[in-house]
Amino acid sequence: MGGAVVDDGPPGVKAPDGGWGWAVLAGCFVITGFSYAFPKAVSVFFKELIREFDVGYSDTAWISSILLAMLYGTGPLCSVLVNRFGCRPVMMVGGLFASLGMILASFATSIIHIYLCAGVITGLGLALNFQPSLIMLNRYFSLKRPLANGLAAAERNKKNQMSTWRWLRPLQRWRG
Repeated sequence: MGGAVVDDGPPGVKAPDGGWGWAVLAGCFVITGFSYAFPKAVSVFFKELIREFDVGYSDTAWISSILLAMLYGTGPLCSVLVNRFGCRPVMMVGGLFASLGMILASFATSIIHIYLCAGVITGLGLALNFQPSLIMLNRYFSLKRPLANGLAAAERNKKNQMSTWRWLRPLQRWRG
């Protein structure tokens, strides 16, 4: 039933600890940033969503809750897909889902549409990107793995992300 993600490379091949791995690390840094920042960024549009759909605070809070549940709850599914198809195809599908969910959410006419589009579809897309990115990172780093994982995770601790979102907020509405 359960199993570990296996590297299908030839036996005896070691992770390069650099080279192309730094580009993978940069991609992982960006993916981690989007995966952690987007659920928090929904709060920037809370008041506007409450007004637009005439719902309460708790109804609007479900958007980020569903998104986070999808991000963390689909780990087993993601592992099965990575074992069967590999990291890159899974991440490509994840990118398509995340984009599709956000595009569809911009046409929402009720809060239920937002739950399904921004919560379920985008959450699944972010999960299909986030988890394989960490697996790929571990395939490119062995000795420098702690440094690589620390740098990839550094994105989630940036305190100025929300201030950037708040600065951009007056420029657009939640629909884009």
